[in-house]
Amino acid sequence: MNPGSGAPGAAAYAPSVGGPTVYGRPQYAQSAYGSSIPEPATSRMGTAGAIATGAIAAGALAYGVHKYREGSSEEEKKEQQRKQWMEAERLRRESEARRQHEEEEQRRRSEYERWRREENDRYMQQIAPPKQQPSNPPSVVSYHTGRYRSESRASSHSSHHDRFHPPDPFGRAPYTFDPRDVRCPDPSRSSENSRTAQTYPELWQRPSDTTIKIGSMLALKHLGTGRLLRTDRSHSTQSGSNQQLVYAHDWAADELDRWQVLPANTETPAPGSIVSYGTQVRLRHYETGRHLHSHYGFLEPSSGQNEVTAYGDQTQSDENDHWVIERWGDGGYGQTWKATDPIVLRHYVSGMALCSRSAPSDIQPVLCSGPGHGENDKWRVVLDC
Repeated sequence: MNPGSGAPGAAAYAPSVGGPTVYGRPQYAQSAYGSSIPEPATSRMGTAGAIATGAIAAGALAYGVHKYREGSSEEEKKEQQRKQWMEAERLRRESEARRQHEEEEQRRRSEYERWRREENDRYMQQIAPPKQQPSNPPSVVSYHTGRYRSESRASSHSSHHDRFHPPDPFGRAPYTFDPRDVRCPDPSRSSENSRTAQTYPELWQRPSDTTIKIGSMLALKHLGTGRLLRTDRSHSTQSGSNQQLVYAHDWAADELDRWQVLPANTETPAPGSIVSYGTQVRLRHYETGRHLHSHYGFLEPSSGQNEVTAYGDQTQSDENDHWVIERWGDGGYGQTWKATDPIVLRHYVSGMALCSRSAPSDIQPVLCSGPGHGENDKWRVVLDC
């Protein structure tokens, strides 16, 4: 049929896809210039909902992050508080342990002091010398009568310019003052099976009390250089004996310069007995407990003379620890040892004198050499130590 005849064409039978037809085409048909289909209202509402949901989710996430951070901060605070408490508890325990240790040390020290006083009292009661008559007071104590072949004593009128010759040692040849003339200590005059007390009370004297006694605490100053006799645990001899080194050091006395006057081995004087010149004594170092000592066979490197060391302890001592106290120049035998007098410390076994000489270092050598007539052999007691 022809179109003008009014018969329906093929378009009339086409399905109305996309909406009603208008003038032969669907109402929402796509034009040649793009979509002209309006967005449904339900689509716009879905978009707004998605945005709202996203906002809610973002807020919830932010809230969760905030709460997480708050929780983490609280945990950190709790952990910090726990660490602070643990540190405070550690310090408290250390303080308590330190306090208990100090109390224990104080208790032990008190017990030791009490025991030492009791032992000293008991010892003094056992060996106290008999009472002297008033007409003959015990002003001078000499312990070693008979230890010399000659018992001559220098009189108070002897000139200090006269060279003093020490008496010969008991039962031995006269002194030669030669380091090659090797003499051995008498084994019967050692600490083994000795009657001598191992310790004596410490006597700390004022400088005005110049009388030296058994137990006196003192320092020894070398008059030639002004330095003080010293030893310590950090210095040892290099000669091969490997004993504790004795040297002169510094000019002001401290705890490393202190020595205690003790009797010779096998002798039993009462504590506090006055010491006279010509007496053999031992000098025990206060800080290390070792005795002033010399011997043959090991020489002081710079001089080739017998070395001087610190040796032994309260339970170990021999005759090489014995020193004869002499007033410099005349010996002064039989007279009281005074802190104001220049003295010679004569090693009893060898007969040689303790001496020293100046040195550029702080370690001034001390050795045992010669008969004791030189300026380097002169020492003096310092009580204010």
